[in-house]
Amino acid sequence: MDWKTVSEKIVHDDQNKWDRSVSGRELRISGSGAIELCNGGSGGKTYSLSEVATSQMCQKLEIPVKYYRRLPDEMKATVANYDINRMNGHSYLLRGKGDWIRAFLSAEYVAYNNSEIAETVQSLLGNGALTMKSFVLEETHMFLKIISNEIWDVESGLKAGILIGNSEVGMGSVSVEPFVFRKPCTNDLIVSREKSFRHAHIHLTAYELTRRMAEAVSEGFRVASSVLDAFLKTREVKVVDPVEVIRKIAEERKLSQKLTDEVVSSYLVDPEANRFGVINAFTNAVQ
Repeated sequence: MDWKTVSEKIVHDDQNKWDRSVSGRELRISGSGAIELCNGGSGGKTYSLSEVATSQMCQKLEIPVKYYRRLPDEMKATVANYDINRMNGHSYLLRGKGDWIRAFLSAEYVAYNNSEIAETVQSLLGNGALTMKSFVLEETHMFLKIISNEIWDVESGLKAGILIGNSEVGMGSVSVEPFVFRKPCTNDLIVSREKSFRHAHIHLTAYELTRRMAEAVSEGFRVASSVLDAFLKTREVKVVDPVEVIRKIAEERKLSQKLTDEVVSSYLVDPEANRFGVINAFTNAVQ
């Protein structure tokens, strides 16, 4: 996959998307359970709520979501409208697509879209020696996994990479996570979260998020390169009985028997009696 394909998919996904900031006075739930955006005190257009938006609305209005979902539509309207009126001083950001409300967010939410993420990353890395390992675009999340063709060890097949994530509907932060990719097994070792960049869609402007992301991408490859070097050194640490070590680690981490067996099987496919081999067994099984 290349940047052109990624851009085309995002552009296609962006069709009919819209945002609207509203106060509680402009909102009401209709008798059909849909949101109606009022205009000057009169009725307005109605929009259906996605599952995500329904949960978010209930959270904002302090309504138990399980309770709300099992109510008939007329009861939903009664309960929700009561709490909308009770909290009419509050403002919200509605993110829609066509006739759907895809997210019901607080007014403080900073919209940072998948297109902005892709443009930032492409401007930073578009001319580099990189490979797009995978691209996932779903209703709630987007992930870009990028591998460097310059920061790698030929003998082991280890390459440095970064995983970039975003959620336009409040289901996750903007994130940049460094990882090490092993080509022979196509498995990844994600670096600890302490060395990753994560920022919720609040407090910063879109411009500031872009600047922070640029710094995080550069730092992500630096960290991944450092971890790659450290990972290579694990080949020097011999392990007498790797299978027993795997089972002991699995027991300490309270992994299921099924996952433990998968890790052992992964090790036996590509055995190396050292710490490198044990680590790869776990990452390959999780993959």
